[in-house]
Amino acid sequence: MVKTVQLGELIGVGNTADVFDIGNHKAAKLFHLGYPESAMLTELHNSQLMNHLDIPIAKSYEAFVYEGRNGIIYDKIEGQSLLEVLFETYDIEKYTKVLANIHKRIVSAHLPDAIDCKAILEKNIKNAKDLNIECQSKLLEILADLPDGDNLCHGDFHFGNLLVGRQGTYIIDFMNVCKGNKNYDIARTLCLIEMTPVPENTPNQQEIVKMKKQSADIYLREMGVSRDFLTDWLTVTVAARLSELSHDQSTEKNNILEYLSLQGL
Repeated sequence: MVKTVQLGELIGVGNTADVFDIGNHKAAKLFHLGYPESAMLTELHNSQLMNHLDIPIAKSYEAFVYEGRNGIIYDKIEGQSLLEVLFETYDIEKYTKVLANIHKRIVSAHLPDAIDCKAILEKNIKNAKDLNIECQSKLLEILADLPDGDNLCHGDFHFGNLLVGRQGTYIIDFMNVCKGNKNYDIARTLCLIEMTPVPENTPNQQEIVKMKKQSADIYLREMGVSRDFLTDWLTVTVAARLSELSHDQSTEKNNILEYLSLQGL
């Protein structure tokens, strides 16, 4: 672990961390005070598993501590998120194809040493307090019948986790990396594109909702799968997502519970 890091300009702010330029084409992802060291080490482990794969990532190096905060040193990628580019251009077709093409590269890779996605889903379904025991049992039966695999699954793949730089488009955020059947990761991305709500006070809210649906349709077309084909994977994936949501994310919780009800759960 690096003992000292000299932080430069703040270049990014996220829900769990800030990103600083540290020179020599490197960036420091500095997690917020109190962020668990175990979670940081999981991200470092996952990212280093991916360092040797033939996919475009911000390469990770080592961990460090700065004023009591844990961090990871990465290659610095100068650019915008694909989400920012999408909202600047409104070229949904073009940039959803970019998303899908990179995702196809991800799920065609294999990562046998990573944690299994079905273990993560099982844990999160059991921890979802919005689901009663009967519903959890049915979901776990569906999960058990789904196929295994060792394909690389990003676990949080969406427009905001791609950086468009001068040399290309790069994948970031490796906290949820796992292995499994590729349709888990496709279902997870579909959930993040289509089922996450747009806040009511957002300008052009209805236009953005329409964009999300259009993007989801293009994404599925490019990935070569249908919603019907993904039904079981999507069902267990959205149910597991309930364990991630806080009390103030009631709209998304209700959307998920309504979807599960339509599936007879």
